Amino acid sequence: MDFPDAAEPTACLTRPDVPEEFSDPLLAITAAGDVFSPGGWFLKLAELMLTKDPVEWAQEQLAGDWKAYAGCSQAWRNAGRACGAIARNVEAGSKRVDATWDGHAAEAAIDYFEALRKNLDDVQDALDTMAEEYRVVTESIARTGQAIGGCIGAIIDALVSLSVTTAASTALGWTGGAAAMGYALGAMEAQVILMEWERMSVLVNAAQLAMNASYAVMGRTGGEILARVHALPLPRTSYDHPAV
Repeated sequence: MDFPDAAEPTACLTRPDVPEEFSDPLLAITAAGDVFSPGGWFLKLAELMLTKDPVEWAQEQLAGDWKAYAGCSQAWRNAGRACGAIARNVEAGSKRVDATWDGHAAEAAIDYFEALRKNLDDVQDALDTMAEEYRVVTESIARTGQAIGGCIGAIIDALVSLSVTTAASTALGWTGGAAAMGYALGAMEAQVILMEWERMSVLVNAAQLAMNASYAVMGRTGGEILARVHALPLPRTSYDHPAV
């Protein structure tokens, strides 16, 4: 009896591509630090208040090959589709066997193949869950990088204003009310810098919590996949019909 495949599992196992909507979080951070040519100098000024260069700190916190990480989502999904294709082949073959083979052995075989098909479908669902969690983490980090880039831009703007105010007060010899106003403006800009730095820390902590939650799901799902793989042992020997 011929058992033509209903699907081609290997066709699903293609090299994963990076999603079109992928956004590297480090690019947003680097771009924010390069807005002004003297940006590096301004960021060194920030270290006087923050003890760290905000761009370098952000790059350290979000370091990683996020492009490859984004591709992992499709790799898991492709593996799931391959399992689904194998399930379709098992189902198609089982139906052909059921149409021509009767008896207790046939019933046992059909039950086994049906359990195997369901097992493969469950594995596909678990692999799809893994793919989704990788996607969620990638998008979360990308949004974090963009938000932090905005914080760094605000810090640089405040540093520019602070530098201009300080330079003007010195060059013009401000005294009295003018000097007080200059100091007030400087204090406001310093407050902006500290607030944006605090916001950066909050953003990184939130991203870490989101990643930890996804990793917990991945760990649990990975355990489920292994359990499914071992739940249905392969037959020890091939079936040998006594009448053949």
